[in-house]
Amino acid sequence: MIGETGVVYRLSMPAPHTHLLEVACQVKDVGAPIRLVMPSWTPGSYLLREFARHVQSFAAEAGDGTPLCWTKLDKNRWEVEAPRDGVLQVRYTVYANELTVRTSHLDASHGYVNGAGVFMYVEGREELACMLQVSAPEGWHVTTSLSCTDASFRAADYHTLIDSPLEIGTHAIFPFDVGGVPHRYAVWGRGNLDPERLVRDTQRIIDAGANFWGGLPYPHFTFLLHLLPGGQGGLEHRDSCSLQADRWAFRGREYEQFLSLVAHEHFHAWNGKRLYPAALGPVDYTRENYTRDLWVVEGLTTYYTDRMLRASGVITPKRYLERLGDMINRLQTLPGRHRQTLADSSFDSWIRFYRPDENTSNSQISYYQKGALVGLLLDLRIRRLTANRRSLDDVMRLLWERFGAHGMGYPEGALECTAEEVCGAPLSKFFDASLRSTAELNYSDELTAVGLVLTPRAGAGDVQLGVQVREEAGRLRVTQVLACTPASRGGLNAGDELVALDGLRITGTGLSTRLAERPPGQQIQLTVFRRDELLTLHVTPEAVAARPLQLKRASNPTSLQEAANRSWLYLDPDRETD
Repeated sequence: MIGETGVVYRLSMPAPHTHLLEVACQVKDVGAPIRLVMPSWTPGSYLLREFARHVQSFAAEAGDGTPLCWTKLDKNRWEVEAPRDGVLQVRYTVYANELTVRTSHLDASHGYVNGAGVFMYVEGREELACMLQVSAPEGWHVTTSLSCTDASFRAADYHTLIDSPLEIGTHAIFPFDVGGVPHRYAVWGRGNLDPERLVRDTQRIIDAGANFWGGLPYPHFTFLLHLLPGGQGGLEHRDSCSLQADRWAFRGREYEQFLSLVAHEHFHAWNGKRLYPAALGPVDYTRENYTRDLWVVEGLTTYYTDRMLRASGVITPKRYLERLGDMINRLQTLPGRHRQTLADSSFDSWIRFYRPDENTSNSQISYYQKGALVGLLLDLRIRRLTANRRSLDDVMRLLWERFGAHGMGYPEGALECTAEEVCGAPLSKFFDASLRSTAELNYSDELTAVGLVLTPRAGAGDVQLGVQVREEAGRLRVTQVLACTPASRGGLNAGDELVALDGLRITGTGLSTRLAERPPGQQIQLTVFRRDELLTLHVTPEAVAARPLQLKRASNPTSLQEAANRSWLYLDPDRETD
C-alpha cells in the first residue's frame, strides 16, 4: 500500500476523440492549505512549454465530497484550502492533441502521455511515493516503465512518475532480452517496419552500450515508438525512451538514421539520466535550469551515438567516417559558428535552440553538433597524448564511477578536470578554444594521430548564392539567407518568393541547375515577390569558398597511426578491414 502521505493519481479518457484526459489526484493527511503545480517543461527538452495552458475544469473537494475553495496563484499553481477530513481530491482535464515526444496526444486510436504535461505535483511532496490508476477504453492496454501491482502503477516519487511516459491503446509489443535484462518495443502505427530486424539491430546497439559502461544500469527498458508521416525525434527517460519515425523509414539510409536515434536515446540511460550536471537534478519544474554543460549531455551523446553504431557493427568503418565528415560539413557551413560559443549554446538553449528562425544559422550553433565534434577532437587528443593508452571512454567511465553510479550530479566543469586527470596533461587551452571561444576547431592535428586527413570532396559545385529555399505549392520561397554571401549582399530576404532568374521563371531544381551553368562573378537578375510587391534584385554569385570535406586515410600512415586508427575504429585485427 502507498503511504498515507503519498499521492494517488487516476487517469481516464472516456471520450478519446475529444483529446481530453481526465485527471484525479488524491492526497491524504492534509492539515493546511496545499498547492498543486503543473510543470512548465519536461526534462530532456530545455524549453518552457507552459503545460498549464492545456488545463481545464479545475475543481477540488474533501474526501467526503465537500467542495473546497481554491485560488489560482499564477500561471501554473493552484492553492486549495485545507479539507476538514484531511483528504484532498482534485480533478481537472488536460487537452492533449500535440503528437511529439515532448507532449501528450489522445485520439480515437491511442493515447500517449508525457507525465510532465499531465500530472500536477503537490508542492512539498515531490519525494513521496505515487500511485497511478489508468482507466482506458475497452480493448486498450497500457505500456510504461512503471512497475505494476494489482492494476495500479507505482512510482518511487513524482520525478519517477513523470519520467515514465505511457502508451495507451492497441499498440503491438515486441519483447526481447539483452544480457538477461528484459526490453521491449511498444509500436503504435503502421509502415514498413521489420520487427525482427529492428530487435536484432537494437540488441547489438544495447550490447555495445553495456560493453562500454560495464553493464546495464536499469532493471528493464521500454522503447515507445510512434510511426506517422514525417515523424522524427526522440526523448530520453530513465528506464524508457520515446521515439518517432516516418512510417516508411525502415529501409536504407533512413533506417540507419533511425538506428542512430535508438543508439542516442539509449546512451542517455547513462549519460543524461544517471550521469548529469548538478544543475539538472533535482530540477525546478517551474523555471529554466541553466547549465553550460549541455554539450556534455547531448553533444557527447551524439558523438557516442555513431560510436555505438560502429562498435555494434551496424555501420562500417567507411560509413562511420562518412557520417563524421557530414557532421563537420554541417558545422563549417554555419555562419553562426563565428557568433556563438559552445558553452553559450548550452546555456542559452532555453531561449534559442528550440526556437529556430530564419536567422538561426547566422547567429548560433547546435550543442549537439559542435559538442559531438569537440568530443571527437578531445577523444583523439587524449589518445595522442597517451600513446593510445587512454581515451575519452576512460573519462566518461571515471565520471560514472564518481557521480553517476552514486546518483549524484557533477559540478560544472567536471568533465574538463576529469579529462586532464585521465590524460595526465593540461587541456585548458583546448577547452578554452573549443568551449569558450568561436575559434575554428583544429581538426588536422588530432585526425593525423589516427592516420586520417580532411580533404575537399571531388565534384562539388563551384557557385553559391547563399540561400536555403523551399518549394510550396509550386512557389519557391527563401527560408534562410546566410550572412556574408552573395544573397545577403544582394538584398534577398527570408520570405521572398523567387519568381525568375534573368527574366525566366525558376523552380526548386531549376535554381541550382541554372546557377551551376554560370561562371562565378557574373551578375544575375532575380525577380522576387516580397509581401506582394514585385522587386528586381541584382546578385553576383561567387565561387564556393570551401568545398565540402571528407575524411580519408593518410597515404603512408606510420605503425603508431595505424594502430591508433584500428583501435579508434573498433577494427578487429583478425577479421575486419576498413
